Formats: sequence, C-alpha cells, structure tokens
Amino acid sequence: MIELSEVKSDDDLDILTPLLWYSYSHPAIPFLPLLFPAPDDSPEGKDRAIQTSRQLFRKMHQADPSSHWLKVTDTETGEVIGGCRWHLHRADPYVSVRGKKFIAPTYPDGAEKDFASLVLGQVLNPRAERYAKPHAHLHICFVHPDHRRKGIGALLVAWGVGKADEMGVEAFIEATPIGKHLYETFGFVVVTTEEANTQIEKPSKRWEELESKFLPYTWHCMWRPVGGIYVEGETKLPWEQPAAIQS
Repeated sequence: MIELSEVKSDDDLDILTPLLWYSYSHPAIPFLPLLFPAPDDSPEGKDRAIQTSRQLFRKMHQADPSSHWLKVTDTETGEVIGGCRWHLHRADPYVSVRGKKFIAPTYPDGAEKDFASLVLGQVLNPRAERYAKPHAHLHICFVHPDHRRKGIGALLVAWGVGKADEMGVEAFIEATPIGKHLYETFGFVVVTTEEANTQIEKPSKRWEELESKFLPYTWHCMWRPVGGIYVEGETKLPWEQPAAIQS
C-alpha cells in the first residue's frame, strides 16, 4: 500500500531531498547539479551539494506560504518513495521580480556562474510573464526509479490538480520528457518545447567543458486550463488571454 501526505516537518524534507537527487539522476536531469554545484565529482562533493540544497529547500519552504511539499510512503516498509513540491498562488507571485534576470546564487563569479545563470534563466525567467496570475505550479515531481509506473506520480499530480480546480485557476509545469505523458493524462498540454542555448562568442575551454557535461537540456512548458478542459482551436492559450499581467 502507498500513502500520500503533506510534509509537515523538516525531518520529512530532509528525507525527500536525497531521494529527489537520486531520482533526478536516473535518468540524469541537469537542473539540480546546475543549481547546486558540487565542489568536485567525489561522493563527498556530491553530498555537500545535497546538503546545500537541503538547507535552501528548508529555508524557502518556511518562508513561502504558497509552498506545499508532498511525500508518498510505502506503508509496508515505511520507505518514502516519491515526492513533489506544488505552489498554490492566489495572486501573481512575480510582481517584485518581473524584469530581473536569474543569477545563479550558489556560485562565485566565473564561467560556471555565467553558464548556470544562462541555462537556468532560460527555464526560470519566462515564468514572470507566463504565470502572471493566480495559478498552481508543479515545481518538482519525482519518484524512486524502482517504484515508477505504480501510480505514485499520478497521486502527486492529482493532489495539485485538485487544488487548482478548487481555486478555479490554471496550472503550469516545466516538464522533463520523462514526465510529459503523465501530465498529459491530467489535461496539461505542451505550450512550447525548449532546449538550452549556450552559444556565446569565443567560448572558453571551461565553457565548452560545461556544455559537454550538462547539455543537451530539454524541457516542455506545459499548461492546464481551468478545469482541465482544452478544446483545440477554441481554448485560448495563456498569452492570448487579456490582462495577463496583474499589478
């Protein structure tokens, strides 16, 4: 049996964080290693990156009333086997940052910081224009590789979709290719498919090394209309709707 519950303690979040990293490495997804760089490729270096992310996730969750972490537990073993973070925004959350470009916060100045800021900015910067309204946003969703295709991801997605329907709002995801089909079953449609572009003039050797390490990186911007009802040719996409940006 599996059980879905909302995270209520830092201890639960501490359990979810290494599971998130493990899930995102099978298959490899560049988002976490770019946002939380390891000082080196050793197991100790990776653990330091996980610890950094754990501390930041705690801080962000405690400071953000829109943040909702969920976990799925195998009730027979007590093992946590999946989790997610939904944001339920009752107003435009990007008013204070609109027009500002993302700068990777966990790097010293240099090629690594510039590279991470460029790549992650292509994922994060469009949010301020696309999601300028009350909405639900699935920020992170992950399932242990040994427990996939058992309905765990569906439980996690259904929770947020249900909340969006209660609120009468749209929902958004920046989806990995592996999750695209699951989200489509809940009424999400692909708005754009995007790939990180890191072309610059006269790239350094280090820049080229980073490209080799982290690229290609592809994601789908997916949108679910209010109620999940989408009629091709009739339902207006988010940017086609009037008064998209609220003050």
